[in-house]
Amino acid sequence: MKARARGADELLPAERRVLEVLGHLPLDLRAMGAISNLFRCSTAIRRHMEARVLAEHRLSWTSFVGLWVLWVWGEMEAHRFAAAVGISRPTASGVMKTLESRGLLRRRRATQDGRMVLVRLTPKGRRTIEQLFPRFNREEAALASRLAPADQDRLAAMLRTLLRAVDGTEAALA
Repeated sequence: MKARARGADELLPAERRVLEVLGHLPLDLRAMGAISNLFRCSTAIRRHMEARVLAEHRLSWTSFVGLWVLWVWGEMEAHRFAAAVGISRPTASGVMKTLESRGLLRRRRATQDGRMVLVRLTPKGRRTIEQLFPRFNREEAALASRLAPADQDRLAAMLRTLLRAVDGTEAALA
């Protein structure tokens, strides 16, 4: 798509610049706009939530997701934890070490296979996520309120479609 059907006033500055610089190339600018705006939006939401909700608990987005995964799914094997949070195993080790040092989760060796590491919330970790999540969700609701309820449902469905396309199957646990 070489030109946009929408007016330039609807485009973000980055989109206008892309059109100026790359508009002459045989690129699918519609697809680029969809995916790049998804990325920009998710990055902006992540920064917003870290500043508005997570900072007072000294939690990064990734640490918060780790607590949430363990809250929802319960104790799990460390490599499954990494996959559910959407991070590499080495990154998961760092996240688990940090959360463990703060008393929010506990790691232990599985009794049936000593090579397997299991991870779970501590009581303090459970209290933290139970206290934090309602506030996090209120902020999610405030952001999502810019969309009509039907649009929120459509957006969630569209994003599930993209997740399935990337994963090749059902989306990860988280």
